[in-house]
Amino acid sequence: MTVVMALEKKPLIRFDMNKCAFCKICELSCAEQHYGSYGEAISRITVIRKNFTLFKCFICTRCDKRFCVPACPKNALSYRHGDIVVDERLCDSCGDCVKACPFHGIKLHPKTKMPIICDLCDGDPRCVKECPKQALSLIWLQQTRK
Repeated sequence: MTVVMALEKKPLIRFDMNKCAFCKICELSCAEQHYGSYGEAISRITVIRKNFTLFKCFICTRCDKRFCVPACPKNALSYRHGDIVVDERLCDSCGDCVKACPFHGIKLHPKTKMPIICDLCDGDPRCVKECPKQALSLIWLQQTRK
């Protein structure tokens, strides 16, 4: 039996592949926002082209199961206030969180080897603001907490 304790709103970035121009401005703006430089390897959002008309977007979905948190053998990941938070003092860069995420929403920073996970830019995601085609939008879903 499941007991629902409360309803909360869960923020999520929605991707509309029909609007995406594959310009990758979302990746560039994310990398610049968080690291002050550009590069898809340091972006917390990744857009790939599967074929001429099919695009996919990979970003942390803040899933209910949070596969990455229990996958960490050092307990370096936690869920706080709607975000997956990395304690870099505990993280040993093993990559188990990356492997555990079925949505490909986590990657390791190429230099620091720390997990890169979307934090929604503290509620005002720059990738959403800077997408010239409005292919990204911030939505709030009702979520039950168990």
